[in-house]
Amino acid sequence: MLALLSAAFLPALLRTPGLSANPLRRHLRCRQPGCAFTEADYRADPADLSAAVLPEFTEQHVYLHFHGRGGPDREDADLQARIIAQDKAAGLDRFVHVFVWRWWLDAATAERISYTGQALGRKLGQALAQRKGLRSLHVSATSAGGFAGNECIAAYVAAAGPERATTRLTLCDPFCARADEVGAPWDDGRRTSGARLFGRDADFAEHFLNSDDIVPSTNFALPLCYCYDVTGSAERASFPPPSSGNFLQDVGLRLLGYHNWPIGYVARHYETRLDAGGSPMLLSHSELPRGTVFKVP
Repeated sequence: MLALLSAAFLPALLRTPGLSANPLRRHLRCRQPGCAFTEADYRADPADLSAAVLPEFTEQHVYLHFHGRGGPDREDADLQARIIAQDKAAGLDRFVHVFVWRWWLDAATAERISYTGQALGRKLGQALAQRKGLRSLHVSATSAGGFAGNECIAAYVAAAGPERATTRLTLCDPFCARADEVGAPWDDGRRTSGARLFGRDADFAEHFLNSDDIVPSTNFALPLCYCYDVTGSAERASFPPPSSGNFLQDVGLRLLGYHNWPIGYVARHYETRLDAGGSPMLLSHSELPRGTVFKVP
């Protein structure tokens, strides 16, 4: 599968303006067995993130979402619409935004995606930390957006100081592996970077899991999150097939099985609930422990 992914990413790299030849040479070199692309390799030739900025907003509450490869798609739009509708019903004034980073995803070779995502999330998290008075930050991510979403929370927490906002992370079938960590789809994933990092820095972290699709490093419960396993959910049978209008893209998405079902589930069920102070209610890991798996019926 990685060979197919790499073949798809290579043309995008070749036609990307402003990139040096170094990433291409490194991409070809690292296709050899045992050659791992490292963070030092990425830092030596990082993605140009100068255009990665959030729009202006004045709200004290933020919901930020990172889409996956090929997005934003139907499920990203459905999730955004659900959050906005729930906030309105609860009387919450919140900035709700899907950060479109497709250009960086399309330009990234397989071994660079996780590092590019982290760098992007880090930049946005640090920018959010400069906003004093922020009361709540909820970040969600699906598929390839996992590294960006997790790093956004981590960077915010590290930079914001003791008066920071509460933080919640929602991950929907996130891709957890660096390129050299990818195993078979049924691999338990415990050796991946995502298993070690995802959810670590959030006040509350939750993982919505589909465990029977073919996407590698997505079919296990993240140990630092409370996990909702929606694989056996009765609702899954009624989850509509992809309908982007792009035939080839829809065929590709269907081959991924129910990889998009977790974000689809959240888009159907998310509820905005407020605490006594009017902020989004923060769930607790003392009640919903990290590493626990709840199988949604």
